Amino acid sequence: MHKIKFILPFIALTLLLSCKSEKKVTAYNDLYQEKPVSILIAPVQDNAKRINPKTTQDEIINEELTEAAHFMRQTLSIPLASQGYYPTAPLTSDIILQKIGKDYRQLMLDNIKDLYTSYGIDAVLLVAIHKWQQPEVNEIVVYAEYTLRSTKSGLELMHTWVRGSKIQPVDVKGDPIELTTDNEFMKLNQLDSRLAHKCILLQQMSDFALRNIPTSVSRWHFQHDQYISSNPVFYSFTINPDGSLERSQYSEDAFGNECFTD
Repeated sequence: MHKIKFILPFIALTLLLSCKSEKKVTAYNDLYQEKPVSILIAPVQDNAKRINPKTTQDEIINEELTEAAHFMRQTLSIPLASQGYYPTAPLTSDIILQKIGKDYRQLMLDNIKDLYTSYGIDAVLLVAIHKWQQPEVNEIVVYAEYTLRSTKSGLELMHTWVRGSKIQPVDVKGDPIELTTDNEFMKLNQLDSRLAHKCILLQQMSDFALRNIPTSVSRWHFQHDQYISSNPVFYSFTINPDGSLERSQYSEDAFGNECFTD
């Protein structure tokens, strides 16, 4: 029942911003021209800095970031599949990328037509985690980049930068208050509290960003999606304590200053 909590605010937000945002027909012009269906999900590029481990706690925190990036990759296929695309499984992607010998940077910049001619893959999804902000008592913040690149033309069919945050309610003493939905997520995925909150944020942020991509040409409403509002290139995404999702205006300068400076 709690899943509805995430869906309704998203619909309301879409309707609210429909008259202000760029339509998908403009934002995703190249995607509408190329009509990709199969998508290879590359390993997540984890650029987040690690703590110089001096204690066991430091090592645990570093491991949490690695596990969160791993969890992120495992769940990126969910929103893509829901939009009618055919994402490759992580193991399949790894085997293919090993055969063509390309890493994240090469997939972003090099000619990748071999993925289409040899494997029938139309596009590659490249996701990078750039930074985890020093955590506050009641907020987790991460900066990420999502790129969908065509294997045929090399064009970027999508390129989005997101500042994601999850607000955690606290009691009068300042201690975190665990929400029912968070506890269910922890039990389902067998994660401890701190790691679970990072994974929840990454999963919901990716879901919000990737469901913005127009539905696949294999779906009947592919053409209809052209007239729905699109997310901007830079935006801030927040999960509120009540489970609702909130998107707010965000500038390229603000993202750069917060993400790429210490």
